[in-house]
Amino acid sequence: MTKAIMIVGAGPGIGQAVAGRFGREGWTVVLTARNPERLAGLAADLSAQGVTAHAIPADATDPAALRAALDEADRLTGGLTALHFNAAVVRRQDLFSMTDEEVAQDLAINVTGGLHAIRAATTLFDGRTGTILVTGGGLAVAPHESYASLGVGKAALRNIVQALAEPLFGRGVRIATATVATLVSPGSREARDVADLFWRLATDADAPWEITYPPT
Repeated sequence: MTKAIMIVGAGPGIGQAVAGRFGREGWTVVLTARNPERLAGLAADLSAQGVTAHAIPADATDPAALRAALDEADRLTGGLTALHFNAAVVRRQDLFSMTDEEVAQDLAINVTGGLHAIRAATTLFDGRTGTILVTGGGLAVAPHESYASLGVGKAALRNIVQALAEPLFGRGVRIATATVATLVSPGSREARDVADLFWRLATDADAPWEITYPPT
């Protein structure tokens, strides 16, 4: 049976490393983000490596558009096996110097987008099994005032993953997060290590709901 993963918030760092890791294992990869040109380039790079990759532009802050993209990815691949939420706004700015609009925009992606993705994937996988993966961050457990909106987002996602891990497991849906407590550059060893952690979370039935990188 063909296996497939959809990466929401696909980019050149963790997203592309995860796509390559799963793709090398024979999984079909679907990349989703707001920028069609960027997505096309990432998909072309994967295709050049022999990975079956598709690009479906969508905005994670638009729940209807995200559900439509998920349904299209499911149809295109013959059935998704996993969804990876990787979208985030990385803003180095304290809470009080941000504008009202910046606060709202960041939380729409860092928190609300993640909740939309988790809800949509759970609806899709319910009754047939599937895995939801979330890119977490060290700011969730060690906050810093200069990364206010990102820290709030990572803390919120960690909270919901922990809360849902047990009840969703009873419905055949696994949810897990890799809490990444270091900078990750495109093509780096750290990117490859984090991709390996997501592979473990997706394929090891005994993996915990959270793995921290680097190990503490």
